[in-house]
Amino acid sequence: MMNQVMTGTLPDETVIGRVLAGDTALFEILIRRYNPGLYKIARGFGFSHHDAEDLLQETHVAAYQHLAQFGGRAAYKTWLSKIMVHKCSYQVRHGHRRHEQPADLLHETLQPTLMSTGNPQPEAVALNRELAAIIEHSIQQIPLPYRSVFILREIEGFSVADTAAIAGISPTNVKVRLNRAKALLQKEIEQVYSRPEIYSFNLVYCDAIVHGCMERIRALGAPPDGAVS
Repeated sequence: MMNQVMTGTLPDETVIGRVLAGDTALFEILIRRYNPGLYKIARGFGFSHHDAEDLLQETHVAAYQHLAQFGGRAAYKTWLSKIMVHKCSYQVRHGHRRHEQPADLLHETLQPTLMSTGNPQPEAVALNRELAAIIEHSIQQIPLPYRSVFILREIEGFSVADTAAIAGISPTNVKVRLNRAKALLQKEIEQVYSRPEIYSFNLVYCDAIVHGCMERIRALGAPPDGAVS
C-alpha cells in the first residue's frame, strides 16, 4: 500500500510529473485522493454502489491514459471530475444504470458513516439514518441538470467557475440551477444534516478500486497521448 504520509503531502502536479516520467506506481496517490469525491458524484447521478465503483475505475484509467494532455490550466480535481461527469452523463443517456432498492442504498451509504463516529447512542443512530434517508431521497428527486450542479457546488465544494467547467455550462447557469435545486429541497434538511455525510465513501472500498485501476494501468504501460473519451 502507498505510504500514507506521501499520499497526503505530494502535490498533484508533482505526482503527475513523476508519473509521466515513468513512476507509474505513484498514480495510486491520485486514485486514493479523489476516490471519495468521484464516488459522491456518481451516487448523485443515481448510480448504485457497484456501478459507482465501475465508473471510478473507468474515470481514473481514462485520466491516466490521457495524463499527458493535462495542461494544468485547471486543477487536476476539476479535470478529473469533468471526466467523471462525462462518463456518468453518457451512462444515464444510454440507460446503463442499475437502480437499488432504498434499503440497499441506505445500508451502503450510511453504515460506514455511522460506524466512523465512535459509539453513538441507538437514538442518535436511528436519527442519523432517518435524516440521511430523507436528504438522499430529496436530492434524487431533483431533475438531473439541477442535481448535478447541487452535488458539485454544495457537496463537493467546487467554485462556480469550476462547476461551470465540469458541467459544460455558463457560470450564470450554474447559479440559476443551484438556486432551483435548493428551492426543491426542504430547508430543514439542509440545516440539520452536514454535507460531508451525504453519499459518504467507505475507505474499505478504496483498496479494491485502487487495485483494479493499477492492474489496468500497469497493463497499459506509459501514459499515451490522445483525447479523453
